[in-house]
Amino acid sequence: MKIVTKYILKQMLFGFVLITSGLLMIVWLSQSLRLFDMLLNSKVSVWLFVRLTMMLIPSYLAIISPIALFAVALFTYNRLITDRELIILRAAGMSPMQLARPVLTIGVIFTILGFYISLVLVPNATANFRELRWKISHDVSHLLIQEGEFNDLSNGITVYIRNKADDGALEGIILHDQHSPDSQVTLLAQKGSIVYRDGVPQISMKNGSRQEIANKTGRFSILYFDYYNLDFFSQKEKSANRFKNHGERSLKELLTTPRDQLPNEKTYRRFRMEGFKRLAMPFYNLSFMLIAAAGLLTGNFNRRGHNKRIIATVLVMAGVQVAALGVENLCMRNLYFVPLLYCVAILPVFVCLYVLKHSGEFKFTRVRHFWSACRGVEQKLMKKRSGVKA
Repeated sequence: MKIVTKYILKQMLFGFVLITSGLLMIVWLSQSLRLFDMLLNSKVSVWLFVRLTMMLIPSYLAIISPIALFAVALFTYNRLITDRELIILRAAGMSPMQLARPVLTIGVIFTILGFYISLVLVPNATANFRELRWKISHDVSHLLIQEGEFNDLSNGITVYIRNKADDGALEGIILHDQHSPDSQVTLLAQKGSIVYRDGVPQISMKNGSRQEIANKTGRFSILYFDYYNLDFFSQKEKSANRFKNHGERSLKELLTTPRDQLPNEKTYRRFRMEGFKRLAMPFYNLSFMLIAAAGLLTGNFNRRGHNKRIIATVLVMAGVQVAALGVENLCMRNLYFVPLLYCVAILPVFVCLYVLKHSGEFKFTRVRHFWSACRGVEQKLMKKRSGVKA
């Protein structure tokens, strides 16, 4: 690898780390605020909250990396033009294709990494995130019940625990259940524990009483018991199993799940489109970098700057992004448009490579005009001097 390629490659990698870190931090902070109410309402620890939000980073990285690579390539080549380094390199005989080698190297590497992120990291992280979030909402024994406090659980149930041991044993239980419109029930027990049956949390109480008051008649009844079990969730919540969405499914599940195992036709199309999208997204890493390279490495040199060319390059990249979103909407309506996903992702690669290869020599039009004007002035001065001597 030439020294010039290593020099440009090092600048792009350093810039990518900075830009990606900044964008990830901004997105992470903005998304963390949406989950901040969970930290307050569910009384989870700060470490568990940070762990939950960190699981979202792979999905953010899959979206941010193509944009960050485009920004890095655009900034690096623009700085080389501004510092006149690119002019010297072109004058030394390097073609646009040779100057685009760092882009090709980084683009291919991050395309391969993009497949790993899109096909492995993102579904695993999303599945872990949803599973942990579900546990935070339902694992009452470890997260929601705090000793010495009145804990409001789902479905109108309030629980007070005087003492909770490390092994899960409970002492001094007061449970008030007002989810039924017909009556209110208060349970008192000396001991108890949290048990799970078919994934549904229940509280098992020993040596206590059940007091019930009818809302309409005000009739009071009391029942003493040795053992009593109560579900924390209603029968509807108990029978509803958590359905894994398309974000946490593997590629095999997305592309092979039969239509009759999904709730509706829209979910079937969403699954298939998500699978094809994961295979297409990594190519944007290479496409966006080549768009930036083709935009700045071709064309004429202008001493006044290349603002118009930069704006045009950004608009082309934005146009590709908009086209990708439009194709996704079309695929959600009809899966026959799926090949367009790959056309939008891969076609810019071949177009940019063709432009870089056949761009011709870098024309220093304005520089040539400047030097020709200087030569003309020099020749006139020489003629005047020769006339004076004669």
